[in-house]
Amino acid sequence: MLSTVLPLFLVILLGYAAIRSGYVRADQIGPIAGFVVRIALPALIFNAVTSVSPGDALNWPFIAGYAGASLLTLALGLAAGMLLFGLRVGPSAMMGLGMAGSNSGFMGYPLALSVMGVAAAPMLAQCMLIENLLIIPLAMTIAEVAGGRAGGSAMRRVLVSTVNNPVLPAVLVALAISALRIPVPAPVEQAIDMLSAVAAPVALFVVGGTIATTPFRGMLGQVSAVALGKLVVHPVLVLGALSLAPGVDRLTMAGGLLFAAVPMMTIYPILGQRAGIGMMAASALVGATVASFATLLVAVHLATGILGG
Repeated sequence: MLSTVLPLFLVILLGYAAIRSGYVRADQIGPIAGFVVRIALPALIFNAVTSVSPGDALNWPFIAGYAGASLLTLALGLAAGMLLFGLRVGPSAMMGLGMAGSNSGFMGYPLALSVMGVAAAPMLAQCMLIENLLIIPLAMTIAEVAGGRAGGSAMRRVLVSTVNNPVLPAVLVALAISALRIPVPAPVEQAIDMLSAVAAPVALFVVGGTIATTPFRGMLGQVSAVALGKLVVHPVLVLGALSLAPGVDRLTMAGGLLFAAVPMMTIYPILGQRAGIGMMAASALVGATVASFATLLVAVHLATGILGG
């Protein structure tokens, strides 16, 4: 288990040390992250979807189970923010987003890849579709409407943000090519393979650099609640939902657990800032990432047990 998790955190630590030491300037993390999000990650998703048959690219029982568990986690976070901490609806929705939105591209895929191999690739595309078409837009719409923006205006703003996400064109184009059985020219395929290969390590480096530039301050109770919800509640609910979903095999169940067990997305503080909880969200990101070194060992143990059982 340690040999699976430790390499990931060593790359994260390298990113942290590179920024804190000044070897890499802090203002360079943004462009590196932009390369991962806009170039390498879409290439990885495109490669993942086109490498499998159309029927395997979209596993509907998995999508239903993972999405349902993520929605329940979001609702629990919303309720916790309002009932336990007395927050308004908008900040509470952002607490729920921190619990339900995994860092699938930057941490979930490298972790699942090390445990499951190439079977992790199509699951990455499905998890990112759930997060970018359902969880993030829903949480942001709730926050926008609660913040006083008119419903139509809030929906338009969220829709524009969703459409501009580079993940969606990669998935849609790949699905079309796979469904129509259009051959990808060999030079193009090799170029996409090269970009896919660098996505995971560079993404982990970005996570470390982001932590190095993120202050750890905020209300301890809220930070702890978000971290607990993300690292424990979300993966437990996903595992339970996939256990009950018909047609979900052990490999898919283990993969869903691993993707749900990683910390929240690195853009969480930016999204939280829109609802006035940017500092708390940043602190939760740092705290959850550090704590995940221990919780991911448990998740890997459970996943390997599922695969071996």
